[in-house]
Amino acid sequence: MGALPATKVSVEEYLALDRAAEVPSEYQDGELFPIAAVSVEHSIISLSVGSMLRERLAKTPCRAMPSPLRVRVSPTKFLIPDLMVVCGKPVLTDEHRDTVTNPKVIVEVLSPSTADYDYGEKFILYRKLESFEEYLLVSQDQARVEVARKAADKRWVISTYEGIDVVVNVESLGVSLPMAEIYNGVELSPDIEAN
Repeated sequence: MGALPATKVSVEEYLALDRAAEVPSEYQDGELFPIAAVSVEHSIISLSVGSMLRERLAKTPCRAMPSPLRVRVSPTKFLIPDLMVVCGKPVLTDEHRDTVTNPKVIVEVLSPSTADYDYGEKFILYRKLESFEEYLLVSQDQARVEVARKAADKRWVISTYEGIDVVVNVESLGVSLPMAEIYNGVELSPDIEAN
């Protein structure tokens, strides 16, 4: 006997379900993908990066926005980044004001279960957004951040920042994020921290 076909839901059904759910879900072409619970380290890092961006962008038209705010990358694909920055007025999909289409910078804190997805398919989907210029992939178990930047010719260039004494440059926003502040309160094992 074959497997039963998966039940697909419409965009409207997804949005209604997700807005009522305790656990948010991403949505792709009729299928829901619940967001996994995060670790303490993931939570601390996400809050640290969000707080630094909020402070550094206070006198600019850009604002840091945490999850579970959604990003619509196409009419049938909705993703939930850990953090995003929108510059200027957020372009929202409806009166609920919980789905954005114009992030400039997206931050994902890497979890063992999602790292491949964040580096791969999720990054491909985010690149559909014209406004999207910079992608920060933040490790939660070592002092390491990879930043993908969209060049003038639309190519994506990756810079790797490693070590607790390094400063991460978010060029599209004109801000710097010291690794020591990103990882403040996160215990890194001595052998990993030395990298």
